[in-house]
Amino acid sequence: MISKSDIHQACIDKLQSQIDELTSAIEKVHESVIGEENSTAGNKFETARAMGQEELERLNIQLAAHVKDMNTLIQISATKPCYSVQLGAYIETTKKKLYMCTALGKIEVGKEVIFAVSLGSPIGQVLLGKEKGDSVVFAGKSEKITAIH
Repeated sequence: MISKSDIHQACIDKLQSQIDELTSAIEKVHESVIGEENSTAGNKFETARAMGQEELERLNIQLAAHVKDMNTLIQISATKPCYSVQLGAYIETTKKKLYMCTALGKIEVGKEVIFAVSLGSPIGQVLLGKEKGDSVVFAGKSEKITAIH
């Protein structure tokens, strides 16, 4: 069986990779905007600069959201046992395995597939506070919680 610490680290690694990609994209767009400022093409320059600024704003918003998610992940104690569904719980159901942290989607740890979901997600809201043995219905399908770590 995989450990909750391994799952937690895989989530941190995936999010850090996304942060690194965004940071790199921001640097490239910033360099492009600076290059356009040195251009003397008139209206074409203004349009390209405005588009670059919009892209920078979009990327910076995404980066801020990822940094917020990383702060949430860092606050989770992967060694603390959980007896009900809460932030930091690793849940096994009859149909899937979930880690309650931030919305990162599918995470592969070894040969296991775990879905990293937030408490604010629809499935997170359905599961919140549930305990081992409880049944839940999500997307019209019933599943039973077989373990919570």
